[in-house]
Amino acid sequence: PDSSIAMMMKLLLSLSLALSAQVVVASVNHLDGPDFPYDYNLATPASATKKCALINIAMDESGSMSNEQNFMRQKALPDIIKTLYSDDYQYDDVFVCSNGFGFYDTSFSDWHDYRFLGCSRGVPITGALQNSTIVSSWINWGGWEEGYYAMTKAMDNVNRYIDGVDLNSDCASLDRNMILVSDEDRDSDWYFYSVVAEMKADLKNRGYILNVIVDATIGGDRSNVGMKITTNGQTNNNEIFQADGSGGYTSYERNNELFTSFVANEDAIGIHTNAHYLPLIVDTPGASWNINSLRDNNAVLVNSFTKAFVEIKVQEIANSTPSPTKQPTAGPTSGPTSGPTSGPTSGPTSGPTSGPTGGPTIAPTTSAPTSSPTLSPVALPDFGGFGGFQASNLGSSLNNNVGTQVAGSQGDPHFKTWQGEHFEFHGQCDLTLAKDADFADGAGLNVQIRTKLVRYWSYIKSAAILIGGDILEVQGSGEMDREVSNHWINFEFQGTSNTIGGFPLTIYDDLVPVHPKRRFEIDLSSKYPGQKIVISTFKEFVKVDFSNPSADAFGNTVGMLGNFKSGKTVSRDQVTVIHDFTEFGTEWQVLPADDMLFHDLSKPQFPEPCVLPEDPRGDRRRRLHESKISMEQAESACKRSLKDPLDVKDCVYDILATQDLDMAGAF
Repeated sequence: PDSSIAMMMKLLLSLSLALSAQVVVASVNHLDGPDFPYDYNLATPASATKKCALINIAMDESGSMSNEQNFMRQKALPDIIKTLYSDDYQYDDVFVCSNGFGFYDTSFSDWHDYRFLGCSRGVPITGALQNSTIVSSWINWGGWEEGYYAMTKAMDNVNRYIDGVDLNSDCASLDRNMILVSDEDRDSDWYFYSVVAEMKADLKNRGYILNVIVDATIGGDRSNVGMKITTNGQTNNNEIFQADGSGGYTSYERNNELFTSFVANEDAIGIHTNAHYLPLIVDTPGASWNINSLRDNNAVLVNSFTKAFVEIKVQEIANSTPSPTKQPTAGPTSGPTSGPTSGPTSGPTSGPTSGPTGGPTIAPTTSAPTSSPTLSPVALPDFGGFGGFQASNLGSSLNNNVGTQVAGSQGDPHFKTWQGEHFEFHGQCDLTLAKDADFADGAGLNVQIRTKLVRYWSYIKSAAILIGGDILEVQGSGEMDREVSNHWINFEFQGTSNTIGGFPLTIYDDLVPVHPKRRFEIDLSSKYPGQKIVISTFKEFVKVDFSNPSADAFGNTVGMLGNFKSGKTVSRDQVTVIHDFTEFGTEWQVLPADDMLFHDLSKPQFPEPCVLPEDPRGDRRRRLHESKISMEQAESACKRSLKDPLDVKDCVYDILATQDLDMAGAF
C-alpha cells in the first residue's frame, strides 16, 4: 500500500509540474522498469487524437544472437517505423520498447536474466529512434532464455510517457505488436510458471499481436521465410511466405496439415520451439518467421525475408487496406546495394552504392570491403557465449569433409580438434595451431598461439595469423582500455587494414564496461562460403576459433588441431599418432622453419623447450581444496551460456583455476 501511495503521489506531482510549466513528462528508462508504466485498463479520453503504434521487442541476448539483433536494429525496425509514418498508413507516433533476456550478469538483469532497456519514439523519414541506446545496448553474451517471462515483463514495463507523449492521454488508438526473437526454446524457470494458453491469453487481453522469429524451418526449405497458421476450429490452413529468388516474395497455402508435420527446428537448442512458441500465433493475426533464413549467408534471401517481414508486420499493426507488394523490383540492379531496401524500388538502380556501407551487412558483403575495421558490434553469423558457437550435438560419427562447427583453442589452453576432440596442454611456448602452405590457392595459412604459464596452468596470451603476406596479431590484457585494441597488423601497433590476405577483416567490441570483449573476424566466405577465423579476447585470455571448417579450406593443415580427416593428433611426420597431450604440445612448438609471427620474442624459443608446470596434478588438487568458489557455483555460471558438456567442463576448470567466476565470459 505504501508503495502504491508513493507511486500515485509521484505521478500526481509530475503531472502537476508538467501542466504548470506547460511541458510534458520525459521518458525515464530504468533496468527495473519505468517510473510510470502504461495503464492498459485506463479509458482513452475524448481529447486524445493521435494514431499511435507500439512495437514491443523481447530479444534473446545469448551469444548466438548478434546477427538477428543487428537485423532488428539496422533493418526491420527502421523500415517498419518509416512505413507506418508513410502516407499509406499515416501514424502520428510510432514507439518501440526494448527488452533483453538471456544475459546473466546479475548487475544488469533480474533473477530470470531479463532486462528492461527502455522505450523511445521513432523518427519519421529516417526510421531511427530518438533514444537509440535502447536497441544498441542489446548484448550477445548469455544463455538462459525464458521467453514467456520476457514477454510478460515486456508488457508490464511499457513507459506511459515516451519522449514527450502520454500514451494513455494523447493516443486515441495504440496498435500493439510484440516481437519475440530467439534461436532457442524456453529454458525451465523454477520461479515463473506459464503455459501456452496463459501466455496466449495474456497477449490477447493486453491487445498485442505476436510475431516470433525462431528456429522453425518450414518444409525443410529456408526460402520459406515465414507463415501464418489458422485452424478455424476444424481445418488447418497455413499461409506460407516464400522468397522468389529476386529479393521479393510470394505466398502460397499448405492446408489440411498440422504445422508440426512440416515445421522443424534445425538446432538442438530449439528442439521444443514447435511446442513453446508457434502455438502462440495460431489463430491470431501474427506470424512465425524462420530465423535460419536470416542465417543462410544469402543476401537475396535476406532481402526477401526483410521485405516480407516488414510488409506483413505493418499490415498487422495497421490492420489497414494497403496490400503488400509481393513482387520484386522491375529488374536486377546493375550493382550491389548496401543492404535490403526498405521497400520496392521503381526499377533497377543505376549502379552500385557510392562507397562502403557504414557497417557490415546482415548477409555476405559485396566484393568491395569496408574502408577500415569497425570497433562497434555488427551483424554476422552466430557465435555463442564469448566467441563460441552454439552448436547442436554432432554425435560421435566422423565426417571426413566437414569438421566440428568450431575448432580451435581458448583460455587455460583448451583445444578442440577439427573433429571435436577436447584436450589441454599447459606448457609455455609458441605453438603452431594450424598451418597449410597451399591454403587459398597457394596464399598460405599459418596460425600460431603464445601461451604463458601461471603456477600449474597456462593460458593463451597472444595469437597471430598469417594469410598471404599479411599478419594479424592479437594480445589479451588485464588492464584493457576501452579505447585501445591490443593488436598489430603487419607488425604495426593498432594498424588499420580491411583485409588480411585479401579476406575481409572486421573488429567488434561488445561495449561491456570494465572488461570489453573484442573479436577479430576474418571472413573466408569469398573462397570458402560460411567459414571464418575468429580471434577473441577477454581480459588476458585469447581465443582462436575456426567457424564451420571444411576439408576444402583446412583439409591439409597440420598442427595442434590434428589431422582434419582422421581426427587424430599426429606428429610432424603426419604418421605417428601421439596420445600424450604434453608430448603432443611440445611436438608443435614453433621452430625456426615455421617463421615465428609475433612482433616480439618471448621465452622460450626453440631450441629451448616449452616450459612445463611442476607437479600440475598435485597443485591442482591443493588449489581445488583451497578454492573459495564451489564446484556448484562454477557449474552454474558456465551452464548459463554453454550447452556442450565438454565446454562446460573446460569452463568449470578455468573458473576454479583462476578463482574468477567472470571466466565464464571467455567461452
